[in-house]
Amino acid sequence: MKTWEELVCKAKELAGEAGRKVTDVADLAKQKIKIAENEKAIRATLEALGRLLYDSRRGDEELQEEMVAELVAQIDELAAANEDLQAAIDNNSGKKTCVVCGNANPSGAAFCNNCGKSLD
Repeated sequence: MKTWEELVCKAKELAGEAGRKVTDVADLAKQKIKIAENEKAIRATLEALGRLLYDSRRGDEELQEEMVAELVAQIDELAAANEDLQAAIDNNSGKKTCVVCGNANPSGAAFCNNCGKSLD
């Protein structure tokens, strides 16, 4: 039979593990929320880009190339941030992310299930 100290030690160990799991779940939720926020910002930026193009084609305004370049850069930055966040999520869940196509593959996969590129 276990001694009282061993039981207390085991209880502390289990509580620590539960705390780490809760932290992991909270971090995952934060990452997913950030991805959703970035997707919303991408849609809004695409809409602004479309308005600029539409207004310039209607002849109401001159196409502002500087503004177009800035909006495209914002979209690219948000998309890259989402790729990084998704890769972190996949990495923490044991998945391997393909560097070529971004597909999440099972941890034991040697090749990407989507494009066939080696995952090593």
